[in-house]
Amino acid sequence: MVKKVVTAVIDKYDFLAQHTLFDALDDAELDALDAICEEFVFDDGAVIAYQRDVADSLYIVKSGRLFAHTVGEGGIVRDSRSYFAGDFFGDDWLFVPGVHPATVKAAGEGRLLIIESGRFLEFLEQYPAALDKLAPEYDTVGERMGGLSDEAWAEAQKSRLRAERTSAAMSLLADELVELEVRRSHWYLLLRILAPAVGLLVVPLWLFAIVGNQPPESFWQGSAGWIVPGGTALLFGLWLAFQFLDWWNDYFVITNKHLAHREFSLRTFRTTVIKIPIDQIQSVAVVKPSLLANLFNYGTARVTTAAQAGAVYFDNIDDPQQVEEVLNRLRQRVMALNAALAQTMMRRSVEGHFQVEPGYDVVAEDEAEDEEWTLPPRKTLADYWRAFVRRYQGRVEDGNVITYRKHFFVLLQVTLWPWVGLMGLLILNWVLIGMFDFAWRDLTVIDTVLFLILFAWLTWQVEDWRNDTFQLTDRYVIDIDRRPFGFGESRKQAELSNVQNINSDRPNILATIFNYGNVAIDTAGAQAEIVFESVSNPNRIQSDIFRRRDQYRRLQTIKQGDQRRKEYAVLLDVYKQATEQERIPRRTPTEENYE
Repeated sequence: MVKKVVTAVIDKYDFLAQHTLFDALDDAELDALDAICEEFVFDDGAVIAYQRDVADSLYIVKSGRLFAHTVGEGGIVRDSRSYFAGDFFGDDWLFVPGVHPATVKAAGEGRLLIIESGRFLEFLEQYPAALDKLAPEYDTVGERMGGLSDEAWAEAQKSRLRAERTSAAMSLLADELVELEVRRSHWYLLLRILAPAVGLLVVPLWLFAIVGNQPPESFWQGSAGWIVPGGTALLFGLWLAFQFLDWWNDYFVITNKHLAHREFSLRTFRTTVIKIPIDQIQSVAVVKPSLLANLFNYGTARVTTAAQAGAVYFDNIDDPQQVEEVLNRLRQRVMALNAALAQTMMRRSVEGHFQVEPGYDVVAEDEAEDEEWTLPPRKTLADYWRAFVRRYQGRVEDGNVITYRKHFFVLLQVTLWPWVGLMGLLILNWVLIGMFDFAWRDLTVIDTVLFLILFAWLTWQVEDWRNDTFQLTDRYVIDIDRRPFGFGESRKQAELSNVQNINSDRPNILATIFNYGNVAIDTAGAQAEIVFESVSNPNRIQSDIFRRRDQYRRLQTIKQGDQRRKEYAVLLDVYKQATEQERIPRRTPTEENYE
């Protein structure tokens, strides 16, 4: 089928720059947006989108007209509308995938711009200031004049929360939106600070009262009498601040992909982040254990999961029913998206089998002029230094493989004594030569032997640190324990599809200050868990693994169903051939059969 190209009035960049959605963006942002926006040409009657298919893109009509209709039960059209040049739909799908509510067809020839969600989120990662420029704009009578729709702007605010939370101790994925974030109840905080608050107000005053009743020759008189009351007030104040900070740094987050519990212990400076995928949730139970809990509407939401963690508790939070409501809504969304994905993949399989051409074709971009071939630049000292740093840095991404090493602070710990030995040898030589008039030649052999021993020890420790790596591929998580210079190796690995739960942990104050810790990976079956020990930025690694896990499971689902969908397409082909040849008898009786 030959496509008739409709001549566009303006090119894609100028159209985006003049559109009410993007007219506030600057030149650099428009250039980046133009690069991720694809232009298509369509024929009359072409189907642009099917009802109940997966929706993950913004559609903008550049020219022509589109017609959308929603079909309800019994094949009755429930809703319909037209989209003309400049109209758009699906801006909320830029932030969270959905399901097409209607079938969209072309009413004539025209052109269409499509921006895919994943690429748009990457655009916002690169240009975060662009999000505020997409805010809805209204005239004096409340009519929307530009910007995103209200639904899309609400999802965009969840994206803003994701960006803020990513900069804190818990890292989220690029397409992860914060649906709910809560701390423990203020009533719970009140109970925690009640004792130190009362002590702060009562005990120092009581001690000051005692001062006034003492005889003049007493120790309490004068400036010395302020020490005990003042010190007591300071202790109660520190206790009060401790309870508040310990409450403030703990929170619970539900996103469109995970639920997470961050717990920070101010006593040990230990930070623990538990993240559970939404698809691992089995049930949610709400408990209000006392009369006060019911009166003030706070309690615990107990989330049962399929992971080895068993259950996650959102304890002592206000309105715990909202956790149940949000999780049930997200689970329903996941089920709807899974059904939509199955329909989309089935459609593509059938259309591919029957070689059905799509209703619209991409408009090819102007080919760039070939650049003249030149010799690659010569490597400089900076290039060699970057290569050396890459060899020892904590996170290296090479193609589909991400390699992690233990934190640099761990290297300093294991090489401390070799460095102490080398510095001690240097100081000893200085003392022997400078103070005891030893000849340098008398120390050469001993120095050389000691130096070689210490240097070999240092080299061994550095290589032992460098060789202990953790890897994340597009299929496995791998823990590699390799001895230096080929003296042995052991490894544990688990397939990403078996990963159920991933917990990150910064166990002490040094780990909190230098941002390193452990990542524990729970897997299905009897295999022991895999632990990435003392790695840099454990929360980012936790997010990396979840992202790769989701990608791998998505590919597995598509691959496992691909053969089945091909068989269904062949079945439909055989049925169509048999029907056309009138070889299949009628299954429903006609009126003649009843006479």
